[in-house]
Amino acid sequence: MEFSDLLRDVWQTTFIFLSLLLFTRILGKTQIGQLTFHEYITGITMGSIAGSMASSEADKFWSNYFDLFLFFILTYLLSYITVKNRPLRKLIEDSPTIIIENGCIIKKNMTAMRFDLDELNSQLREKDVFDISEVQYAIIEPTGQLSVILKPDFQPLTKSDMNIHLPNATFPVEIIMDGQIIEENLTKKNLTHSWLKEQLTLRNITSHSNVMYAVIDSKGQLFISAKGSKL
Repeated sequence: MEFSDLLRDVWQTTFIFLSLLLFTRILGKTQIGQLTFHEYITGITMGSIAGSMASSEADKFWSNYFDLFLFFILTYLLSYITVKNRPLRKLIEDSPTIIIENGCIIKKNMTAMRFDLDELNSQLREKDVFDISEVQYAIIEPTGQLSVILKPDFQPLTKSDMNIHLPNATFPVEIIMDGQIIEENLTKKNLTHSWLKEQLTLRNITSHSNVMYAVIDSKGQLFISAKGSKL
């Protein structure tokens, strides 16, 4: 391979990589997890086009890139339209399908989805349900995931059932990560460096640089893990 060819491959592949990074960032997180059918096809197609581009000749690169960009635009527009239009969203992404209702398996719905009992039992086990007789409702979501509602006798006991009321949880706020103080979060919680230093001293930690992770948890308590600690 000539050096010029190698150089061309390097910049083409780098350009494609950065483009895909940008495109997937714009398309949003649903393109990464919990994929619906059309999102799954979109991901495969964009990857296939990008793979072909990486080894394409210089005179065809921009033509292929236009195809990739066009596919990205179409995907973005479709995602935008389905957010605004529920009937179209249901048409493209489908609707949840009930396969167990009031404890009874709905065979016709399973047959229509080509969903067999082995797969049902497998997904139930992933939900820690080993006995299908415990299930009141089971629903296949558009993403292919199984949602389960247990019969009342098999639902776990909650604190509200025992009339125990706890204060609302708050979102955890990280204060130190990898020895670096997150100033924005410290300010957000109206905390000072002197307060943080005092908390570290109480735990025999001489400097924030010795802290791997510090967070104010959902209960409002400060959790600190020093570097080298097993916690």
